[in-house]
Amino acid sequence: MAIRKIWNKVLVGFVNGIVVLLPTALTIVLVKFLVLQVNNAVLNPIMKIFGPMDMAGKEVYLAKGIILIAVILVVSLIGWMTKVLIVTRAFSWGEKLLIKLPILGKVYNAIKQISSAFLGQGKTIFKQVVLIEYPRKGIYSVGFTTGTSKGEIKECMGQNGINVFVPTTPNPTSGMFLIVPRDNIQFLKMSVEEGMKFVISGGSVMPSAEAPEVNN
Repeated sequence: MAIRKIWNKVLVGFVNGIVVLLPTALTIVLVKFLVLQVNNAVLNPIMKIFGPMDMAGKEVYLAKGIILIAVILVVSLIGWMTKVLIVTRAFSWGEKLLIKLPILGKVYNAIKQISSAFLGQGKTIFKQVVLIEYPRKGIYSVGFTTGTSKGEIKECMGQNGINVFVPTTPNPTSGMFLIVPRDNIQFLKMSVEEGMKFVISGGSVMPSAEAPEVNN
């Protein structure tokens, strides 16, 4: 029984060793094969053209070393490109699945579009930059219009309302959603990207459409 246990441990260790060493061995064989193929296709014809006397032994070894490094770099590049492709496809599949979820999908899509507005990329839910009196009269906040009020909300207001998102500083993915009467909104000329940078920077990044305020 003791011999059988020892033998089983030896077999398990042998299998584990094969599993560990096999990828390395296959990699070495593959790299060696690629190096030999490149040598046969590139280095050997050059040596035949110039003759064995024109190339010293050190130069031949140097050329083979360069070929080996080139093969390793090409294989590494292929691996990196494959990894990027797999990660990109996996992220795209996961994103599509997340967007289809009832509530989380809409939240994720909104946050993505808000981030796109800041980066100036892709389609954004924001239409225009506005200035409103918020959180009280006499104090102004920068907001972004997302649409107009319709249906029951418009009937309750008795006038045209504008949907406005007022982001927080410095994290624009959170904020307040307000429905503001159109007459109480001042529409600004700055772009959505400029407005978002202005909010995130806490007012330190001035929009290009405006001149910096001069302190008296």
